Amino acid sequence: MSETAAPGPVREMPLAEALDWEAARLADIAEGRAAAAALLWSCEPALVAPKRLGGLPGFARAGAAAAEAGWPVHLRATGGDLVPQGPGVTNLTLLFRAPPGPAPGLDDAYRHLTAPIRAALADLGIDSCHGSVPGAFCDGRFNVTVAGRKFAGTAQRWRPVAAGHAVQSHAMMLMRGPDPDMIATLNRFYRDCGIDRRIEAAAHVGLHDLAGPGQADAMQGRFLAGLAERVLPRSRFRARRG
Repeated sequence: MSETAAPGPVREMPLAEALDWEAARLADIAEGRAAAAALLWSCEPALVAPKRLGGLPGFARAGAAAAEAGWPVHLRATGGDLVPQGPGVTNLTLLFRAPPGPAPGLDDAYRHLTAPIRAALADLGIDSCHGSVPGAFCDGRFNVTVAGRKFAGTAQRWRPVAAGHAVQSHAMMLMRGPDPDMIATLNRFYRDCGIDRRIEAAAHVGLHDLAGPGQADAMQGRFLAGLAERVLPRSRFRARRG
């Protein structure tokens, strides 16, 4: 177990397995075998890129260099941009069926995803909001930000089905701020792909950065427990806490 992984609600699993789990649960919802699913998870160091980046001329070179540096690249079905995984990152995946009609829309799905994250932060006395942060990786207007820095990034995918849509939404949350190796790997990947973008460590904030002396591990445990109580089936969460 990594030093930032919490016992109980967070499932540690290989990234490929996590992506397969998301795809399988989305299929279950689309085909009517389930109404919703949720998972808190973490994985080994890796970079995850949307499929659209896979078509860039420099993608193979960028992927090879990242893998050699210890950051293998995986493609995902949801949108967004390049994101890092590994120690210091905890992910929340929520999947559900949206009924036909005008609601919910993309914004509603993002708020459904971020509301429990922001509530768990509020339990710790941490104010948060939504907003874009220049210099942050996978920047977007539905980042969860704290004091103007990015704490969580979000992405989603909608799959049309006969009775509405199957929705997959994902948030990656920083338990620790990005280290220099992570930032250097992201920036090299962009350079190798010919993308004019630069990621800055100062644009991000990890939960441990917000804790008082000696309180980081306890704060992380409280945050993840509060989040799990809001998003995971109660019986499953209790079973994992034991």
